[in-house]
Amino acid sequence: MTTDWIDKLGFADRVPETGRTATSAPQFTGNQAQISYTPPGEANYNAAEVEELAKNSLDFLAALAMPLVFRYLFPDLFKSAWNWLLSYVHRDRDFSQLALGLPRGFAKTTFIKIFLLYVILFTKRTFILVCANNQDKANAIVADVMDFLDEPNIRKVFGDWRIGAETDQQKQKKFGFRGRNINIVAGTVDTVRGLNLKHQRPDVMLFDDIQNRKEAESEVISRQIETDMYGTAMKAKSPHGCLFIFVGNMYPTKWSLLRRLKHNPTWLKFIVGGILATGESLWEELQPYDQLLKEYENDLAAGRPEVFFAEVLNDETASSNHLIDISKLPAYTIPDDELHQGNFIIIDPATDKANADAVTVAYFEIHNTVPVAKEIVEGRLSPGDTISTALRMAMRRNCRVVGIESNAYQYTLNYWFAFICQQLGVVGIEAVELYSGTYSKNSRIMTMFKQLIAGEILVHPSQNAAVFLQITQFNPLKRDNVDGILDCLTYAPKMIELYGAFITAGLTLEMQEYSAIPVLSELENCPF
Repeated sequence: MTTDWIDKLGFADRVPETGRTATSAPQFTGNQAQISYTPPGEANYNAAEVEELAKNSLDFLAALAMPLVFRYLFPDLFKSAWNWLLSYVHRDRDFSQLALGLPRGFAKTTFIKIFLLYVILFTKRTFILVCANNQDKANAIVADVMDFLDEPNIRKVFGDWRIGAETDQQKQKKFGFRGRNINIVAGTVDTVRGLNLKHQRPDVMLFDDIQNRKEAESEVISRQIETDMYGTAMKAKSPHGCLFIFVGNMYPTKWSLLRRLKHNPTWLKFIVGGILATGESLWEELQPYDQLLKEYENDLAAGRPEVFFAEVLNDETASSNHLIDISKLPAYTIPDDELHQGNFIIIDPATDKANADAVTVAYFEIHNTVPVAKEIVEGRLSPGDTISTALRMAMRRNCRVVGIESNAYQYTLNYWFAFICQQLGVVGIEAVELYSGTYSKNSRIMTMFKQLIAGEILVHPSQNAAVFLQITQFNPLKRDNVDGILDCLTYAPKMIELYGAFITAGLTLEMQEYSAIPVLSELENCPF
């Protein structure tokens, strides 16, 4: 659907600055909608053409219904979700169950209100039930939909719903409109049992954010909400067909309803995160990527990055790890200019295949006997690139020992490290072996979590984002976690235990010792 309607049509519209009435269509520049105005009576429009455009264009319908609010064209994924909803709403004797997962702050409730307007204007549906977390929120959704119908643009093209109004209460609207009697009822999932008005039952049910964050943390409350949704609300459906729509976002708990519906095969799902796989924002004009990044950094600084992962990225694995509370990690108080008592590098190897784990190269310093992760590099590196990265880091950091995880075939990286050093003429940097021992990787990582809480391992604030991401997504019941950084942290105490002599004989201490040796003058150093 193109936007050739931009310059052709005129329709009633209010001007926020002056309160005038105008008859011009919304004008769009790029992805931002701007309204231009023509004096009343100077522009004509074709009602049938406006109606057809509103039926076939989400952007046009939104601009028509809320001209003072609509500012940005909907992104492609929203239009895909729109077409997905429309593909079900026109079906006869159908009981489809749709779960729509959109991120927090991306106008998901506004989007679904526009859909309800579409249902009223362009479908045969007659009974809409709106359920929210409480009665006030449900009433507010219905009120906004009725405001769309009260918009002069809508009344001018589609007629005035109030002419056929029979019931106009906060929680119930009943009116004759566009050739049928329409009921809209607001409620909660536990208050609509046996809903039947004038021998009609709901043929559209909307469940919008029926679970809040606090409820999602309780198994008992969450199960009750889910039971009420299935056993009370959904059982009140019309026997001739009903479209069920659940709208919400993930919560960082295992009892999140969207998470449970995602794994329920009877529900059809459309779930998307606020940041796409391309690294772009889902809706750049509304929520720019840089703005989302600052929001994440704020959640991270508060020790709650899982909130961002779940509610903005709709990541159901955000709360897999309940073994460590990031907010309880000791504060980092070491000055950046403080001299360390030793340093080392740890490499967690991997192949450079497309489906392999990322290689991790981590630099540590020792402060007051505690290893501190100061720099971390992760990526899909070939063995040669891995060694080059470690050597550059060692030279830049004046580090002389590199620990390499040497289980099984990973041991060969030690050989190639020595080989490349010999080729390049690099001396004084030693590659040493690190073995996991008899404990499994997950057991070692869980032990490391205790060391983090106790302050026996520290992470520099500049590396918090990468470390906290792997901590919050670590699932002790899985073997394929993304845990290269965590693995390096587990080896840090072992490096000090096994290779302390290499670590403490670093250039920093040697320079301190050499600075105390007197330098002879040129005459004193003369052999004659």
